[in-house]
Amino acid sequence: MMIHKAEVLPAISNKVNNTDIVSRLAKRSIFRNTRRTLLTVLLISCSLAAILFTDAFVRGMVDTMVKISTQTFLGEGQIHQKGFREANDIDLYIKAPTELYQQLDEIEEIQAYAPRVIAGAMTSSSENVASAIIYGVDAVKEAKVSKLKLAMTQGEYLSGVNGEIILGEELADLLEISLDDRLVVTASEAHGGDLSQALFRVSGLFSFNERTMDIGMAFINLSQGQKLLNITGVHEVSLRLQDLNQADDKSLVFWQSLNTKSIETLSWQELVPQLSSMLAMTKYSTLIVSIIMYILVCLGLINTMFMSIFERQTEFGILLAIGTRSKQLFYQIMLEGLFIGLLSVAVGLFLAFILCYWGSLVGIDYSELEMSGLTLNEPIYLVLDASSFALMGVATLIVTLISCLYPALHAARLQPSSAMRKTL
Repeated sequence: MMIHKAEVLPAISNKVNNTDIVSRLAKRSIFRNTRRTLLTVLLISCSLAAILFTDAFVRGMVDTMVKISTQTFLGEGQIHQKGFREANDIDLYIKAPTELYQQLDEIEEIQAYAPRVIAGAMTSSSENVASAIIYGVDAVKEAKVSKLKLAMTQGEYLSGVNGEIILGEELADLLEISLDDRLVVTASEAHGGDLSQALFRVSGLFSFNERTMDIGMAFINLSQGQKLLNITGVHEVSLRLQDLNQADDKSLVFWQSLNTKSIETLSWQELVPQLSSMLAMTKYSTLIVSIIMYILVCLGLINTMFMSIFERQTEFGILLAIGTRSKQLFYQIMLEGLFIGLLSVAVGLFLAFILCYWGSLVGIDYSELEMSGLTLNEPIYLVLDASSFALMGVATLIVTLISCLYPALHAARLQPSSAMRKTL
């Protein structure tokens, strides 16, 4: 059986015309009640902006907390003698640090490293006594890994001269001492526990804006720390990596090469697992906010579409009576939802970009707020992510269309006789 071209073209033309008519009706219908449509667009766009703002804020907060934790003093990785972290035993130290330094110098992923000796000690002034953790550090190398030098508020940073000590401001207040005052440090020597004392001069004061550090830490030169504890090695080597993300990548060769039978090398996630766990939980906040906002979007849009349908029931009844198909009404309502969704996404993305860009420049100050023992002493700068904008924009459009399914099905099931008798 042959189908003539003359028979096919009218059918295609009618189909195109019907689609065009439905599309034009949908565009005209969304602004029949301009105020209601604009309020609906505002609801959806503000919800999208709130989701993207939350996402950017969480990304910024995670970055800020990681940087505060790692760059302040911890480092992005640390090397210890096995067992030292669990027992804090000064006898467990790295006995051949020179060989380790040579190995670290050859690893391109490591930007800098800082050796340290660590001991609990008693600090005594002429006015008071207080316990503190004494760190013996290499002043030059320490400045490349931690913010100790930048945290100096009074006096001078360590210069390598014997007898220098720098204290936290709160520890200095507790001991009632100031710059150039004398201080006696008493600690137990390794391999026997004999008491060792040394006299120091306060050369500087620092403040990390972290109470536990400012009241419980003091720093001396590495060589004098080794002499005080009667050791030749170091307890800890803090690492600064070329890229923070390298701390997550355990497939990198240096993580395996630096771990031996006697030495362990750990990333910051392993050093502070409670912080790592908390940061992992914060990533769910965007999902929670998204669910809440999308529920509000669904309810608001369903209400708007039903109000629009109820206002036009007589009109729909007439259209059905003169031959309009139910699926055309279904498509019309879905197209109305699509147009509202597209407009809302465009406005929402614009609002979100303005807010997030402003937050990335100005930051949000959470000074003195403490989370998991970590003080947020730096502003949180929002982090914009193009993939999040694209993903959330598409998700919002999909949610908008899903919300329109129920009203569209309701309109498609209207009976002409009953629809024409109903008005608001």
